[in-house]
Order: sequence, then structure tokens, then C-alpha cells
Amino acid sequence: MAEFTPERIEGPRLLLRLPVRDDAGALFQRVARDPQVTKYLLWTPHPDVAATQRVITERMNVDAHLRTWVIVLQHSDEIIGMISCGRPLRYAAEIGYCVGRRWWGKGLMSEALDMLMATLRADPDVYRVWATCNVDNERSVRLLERADFTLEGRLARHVIYPNLGNEPRDSLLYAKALR
Repeated sequence: MAEFTPERIEGPRLLLRLPVRDDAGALFQRVARDPQVTKYLLWTPHPDVAATQRVITERMNVDAHLRTWVIVLQHSDEIIGMISCGRPLRYAAEIGYCVGRRWWGKGLMSEALDMLMATLRADPDVYRVWATCNVDNERSVRLLERADFTLEGRLARHVIYPNLGNEPRDSLLYAKALR
């Protein structure tokens, strides 16, 4: 997986880079503690910065088939979100993302997704990229549709979104063939 997942991906306004322990404060303040940001994610808001530190050191980038980057504004070096890419299959990638509320609606997540997609397109082994999102997550639906992902279907009782309750909920499956 190393050939398609560089440690750094640079764009016009953004830098995607691997998180370090010192990023925990910014990630906690801007993303991980916010119930609106985490509403449709598969994890609950972090109770404190120590929880964010543990996630960075114990869970992020420890699996060879899953890479997570922090999204950083180039001009200010501010961390504004995260984007991830998993390779459960050699030829396919699953993506996920979140961005702090302050940066919603500014096109930054579209830019981060474009950067990741360009990296995936450059890997001749990747034929398919997909993402799932909660059926009510309108922002994510719009982002994926703007990036020319195709709605492939509704996954009934697909996953538990812990911020919405204890029962599995429906998700939408979006995908894009690269080759």
C-alpha cells in the first residue's frame, strides 16, 4: 500500500500529512469533540484531548491497509480535519473524511478529496474507490456527487452510527471506477 499512500500530499490550499501526537490538541478542539462534526461518524466525540492522543498513537496508521492524514491549511498550518483511505482489497479503496464545522461550505473537503483521488488514480492497481455515508448526511452526499461518485445503492441496517443510537442504520454506497 505504500506506493499509493504517501506520507504527504500537497495541493494549492491544503496539505495532507500523517498526524503526530502533537496534533491532538488541534484535532480535539476543531473536530473530535464536536457532536455536530461526529454526528454521522462511526465514533463518538472524544471526552478530552488525551483520548485524541490515544487515537493518534494507538489507532491511526497502525494497520498497513488503512492510512489517515490530517488536513492542514497551507497558509496558516491549521489542522482542519482528517481524511482516510483503506485498502481492504488490492484493487479497491474505501475513503472517509471529516472537517471541522468552521470550514464547512468552503470547498476545502472537495479539494482534499480531489487530492486523494489524484493519488489513487496514479496507482495502476486501484480500479475502484468507494465511500458509505448515513442516508441523512446531506453534506457527504453532495460532496460525493460533486466528485462524480455514483450512488450504487442503499445498504439496509448497514452500520451502527453511535451518535444516532444503538441500532444499525441505513447507509448509502457511493463508488467511482478509475479504470
